[in-house]
Amino acid sequence: MLGRLRGRVRVVLEAAAAPLAVLPADFYTVLGLAGALAYLWAAHSGNVGLAALLLAVSGLLDALDGAVARLRGEAGPRGAYLDSLLDRVADIAYAAGFLALGYPVWSVLVFLTGALLTSYARARYESLAGRSMEGIGLLERSDRLAAQLIVLLVHARLGLEAAARLYTVLAVLAWITFAERLVRGYTQLPRRQS
Repeated sequence: MLGRLRGRVRVVLEAAAAPLAVLPADFYTVLGLAGALAYLWAAHSGNVGLAALLLAVSGLLDALDGAVARLRGEAGPRGAYLDSLLDRVADIAYAAGFLALGYPVWSVLVFLTGALLTSYARARYESLAGRSMEGIGLLERSDRLAAQLIVLLVHARLGLEAAARLYTVLAVLAWITFAERLVRGYTQLPRRQS
């Protein structure tokens, strides 16, 4: 959903990335993972407000690394590969944080598997089709990050019970997104090798 605003967001990100482009993009990719691990520490400590802030910082760094790469002329397969793999590690750290905060294990597992399968469906489709699957589905990664941040803010304001219900809705939406990508990929890929 947020991916549909990507053109507008890209302009803002590139403006924010310009002063940061003195360092390589991979630095920000790794820093984003460090932010995710700091989020996990805050969640384990039970500090919901700090966890929300660190999740937002981690997500922002994840968005900025690509903008820095484009500004520095470093955008390419190696950086994209590193970014994708560290994004999956961050996704796991985010899920572990929700577990540490007391969210139901089953809903965290459903959300995490839906998120990982959504990302895998995109990667596999793009490797086979040679074209992007960006914009397909309700909860792309940027949407999932924003949604998890909202859950944490609800948790800080209204408590765990209300936030856990919202998180369960997100878990279902993550699987709906995976199903959308599964169907789109299956129907668009050719049956046989040409």
